[in-house]
Amino acid sequence: MIRALVIAAALIVAAFRPAAAGEVEVRYGEWTDPAREGRVVPYKLYVPKGAGPFPLVLHSHGLGGSREASTYLLNAVAEAGYVVATVQHAGSDTGILGGGRPVTEAGVAAAGRTGMTAAAARGRYGDVPFALDRLAADPALAGRIDFGHVGMSGHSYGALSTLTAVGQRLPALPDDTRYAEPRIKAAIAYSPNKPRADDARQAFRRVKTPMMHFTGTEDATPFDLEKSPFERSTPFQAIAGADQYLVILDGGDHALFGARRLEGGRLKPGDPARLEVVKAETIRFWDAYLKNDAGASAELCRLPQRVDPAGDGYVKAARCGPPTPIAPVEGLR
Repeated sequence: MIRALVIAAALIVAAFRPAAAGEVEVRYGEWTDPAREGRVVPYKLYVPKGAGPFPLVLHSHGLGGSREASTYLLNAVAEAGYVVATVQHAGSDTGILGGGRPVTEAGVAAAGRTGMTAAAARGRYGDVPFALDRLAADPALAGRIDFGHVGMSGHSYGALSTLTAVGQRLPALPDDTRYAEPRIKAAIAYSPNKPRADDARQAFRRVKTPMMHFTGTEDATPFDLEKSPFERSTPFQAIAGADQYLVILDGGDHALFGARRLEGGRLKPGDPARLEVVKAETIRFWDAYLKNDAGASAELCRLPQRVDPAGDGYVKAARCGPPTPIAPVEGLR
């Protein structure tokens, strides 16, 4: 009853406008959560044209990001037949940069620790179940979303938000199970990190969700605990009991997956090809696990061959045969 009253009390402000591609409608708005001291959660929806229902993908931005994260990727996912919802996390969004100034990597580095507090973490992790509740209660989306097929993705801090939603243990937040979201049936982590102050196998022991992981050979930030970008493969290596896939792109850096350079017109050589790999493998994974597409599922088993020579692909799924050999990271040897 209390949960129903909270949902009923939430404020919805929304408006539709056509996306540039012409096949997807984009809806902007914000929700207000009375149960969390009136926390405001801005959102952006990509809704395919057509009757639906469509599978849902919820996306969480990285530190210093916004609901405009990864537009090129999320619009492509929507065009492939998914409702995509990007939520903006107050306390770890563009607000940490001050005054809504343009997001830069240097600005994020300077202001980033403001968004890495326990309070900011609790806020963003709590945004996930709240957003799913609001989407389910939105009459404008009635019949458009298939809530039996829900996925979540996130970049960097958003990757941690995603892993938390599917069960990663967080020693700094003893009540971390309150953020677990059973409605999520598959997940993608772009630039994930190894767990902080925790044993990797124990940290991911509760994760039983099929996942795709993306990183690159130059994927690093000033806040990393990893000794090398390769250690971002730790979640892939540690998670057991569910199909796992990993792509490591040669030359791929941290900004690649948030697509800030693309939106700013500052692509590095090789970025266009890398972005196409991210887009193609993202959609293939969603098709396999949210649309039960047998062809996509079979193709995922060929990930190492298909990703080459752009990078390395790894598969850990019983249906695909023996796992792809990978050098073990520290703590998993």
